[in-house]
Amino acid sequence: MADPFRERQLSPAEVRRILRRALELAEHDAETQAVETSMTEAELVRHAGELGIPRTAIRGAAAEHAPPDVPEARGGWLGAPLRTLFEEEIEGELTSDSHEDLVDVIRSVTGDAGQVQIVGKTLTWTPTVNPQSQPRQLSVTVRSRNGKTLVRVEERYTNFALALFLGIGLGFGLGGGLPIAGGIGAATKSGSLAVLAAIAVLLFAFLIPRLIFPWIVRRRSKKHHELLSRLSDVAHAASPGARVAEEEAAPRKRKRKRIAGAEAEAEAEAEAEAEAEAEADAEAGGRARARR
Repeated sequence: MADPFRERQLSPAEVRRILRRALELAEHDAETQAVETSMTEAELVRHAGELGIPRTAIRGAAAEHAPPDVPEARGGWLGAPLRTLFEEEIEGELTSDSHEDLVDVIRSVTGDAGQVQIVGKTLTWTPTVNPQSQPRQLSVTVRSRNGKTLVRVEERYTNFALALFLGIGLGFGLGGGLPIAGGIGAATKSGSLAVLAAIAVLLFAFLIPRLIFPWIVRRRSKKHHELLSRLSDVAHAASPGARVAEEEAAPRKRKRKRIAGAEAEAEAEAEAEAEAEAEADAEAGGRARARR
């Protein structure tokens, strides 16, 4: 009987080739619907790691297939939500040794040194306050508690929206609409045309921020999504619980090899004993024939 632990080891290239082909076949396999399951991106990264696929490859593929508009909410008449939130929960708690790596990632993605505050097992980063510009309501939080680590990137756009719509809408609308309406009214001697001109200028003045605001939110949200992914990678690599989960497969394989080796040794000993008994029986039979 063939030893079940003596199967041929597949090379990493063969594993990748088989997985690619299996995914192609799964698209047309009747049993796919019965076994397929949904999972989070973190779960996909963990399972892919057991198959020898690096988390960077999964993150890159997920980013390529992400929807163009990251924020799902449309934000009503503003065109975008006034608050975006991206968060991910990771198994295991982080130690203070990983805080420096987390801050380096935040500064690299945002391009801002920012301000860092650490209270217990919670790291909070906020942008640098510049008196000459509108302060951003952005916060990045990495918190470890109850055996889990929560990574959160949140930004509110209330102040930015007010400044944009009031500054451009009312500023340009009233500042430019009233003189234009007065000029048209004086030239045409028509009050109705002056009112229509004023309304048209106001609508145009509010249309400009209505186009700018969603574009800014989408661009920042994509940057937030990238930041969340990179922070999650760092947290996942630094989390003791995550490392233990990834290394569970290797001890199992070593244990199976040791068991296989023990069974092989026992089988070899049994064969040796059987051969020794057969030789002893043959010698005994030869001596019996010689006496006759």
